[in-house]
Amino acid sequence: MAYSYFTVSSSPDERAIQVHDLPDQVEHYYRLTNAVPVGNLFPPSTVLSVHPRSGDMLTDFIDNSDAVLEVSANAREVLMAHGVGEEAAEYLPFILHDKQGRVVKERYFVVNLLRSVACFDLAKSRYKTYPNKPGKIYGIRSIYLREDQIPLDAKLFRLAEYTRFIIIRSDLVEAIQNEGLTGLAVLPLGADVS
Repeated sequence: MAYSYFTVSSSPDERAIQVHDLPDQVEHYYRLTNAVPVGNLFPPSTVLSVHPRSGDMLTDFIDNSDAVLEVSANAREVLMAHGVGEEAAEYLPFILHDKQGRVVKERYFVVNLLRSVACFDLAKSRYKTYPNKPGKIYGIRSIYLREDQIPLDAKLFRLAEYTRFIIIRSDLVEAIQNEGLTGLAVLPLGADVS
């Protein structure tokens, strides 16, 4: 079966909640994009708060600017049931506070993806490279993948060449939609990701 791939994007729905930046709450938060275990840095007592200028609609995938997945317990179950289990990701529970500082009763998790795949198509993608660091890319405008380099069991992973980007396979997107989960935004390959 042929699959297609997407980049996980920010939600365009202004009604959806967003959370404050992780740097305020998690020491070495940037390691959440490195595809390495960080459970010891992220205690279950971690509190993240809804950004006061975001919407009020709770979603299963919470928008944020930290390039991490923040998901509901329902979304966690769907991800795990479709191949994104404990060997592919750490599910780090946190406490969500609403705009008034009250605890949100639903359980949420940061999904620390432990898998990265080197499949960035250097020929087709649009990006910049550092002149003094050959092969070091930045300023990505569009992403294309060398799909023949992606393992068959990789449904959700970080792009190894630039780990702030999360790639999701079409069958997982479909499963998320079929379960009625909300908040996941994706862009097709080649779309402007800047």
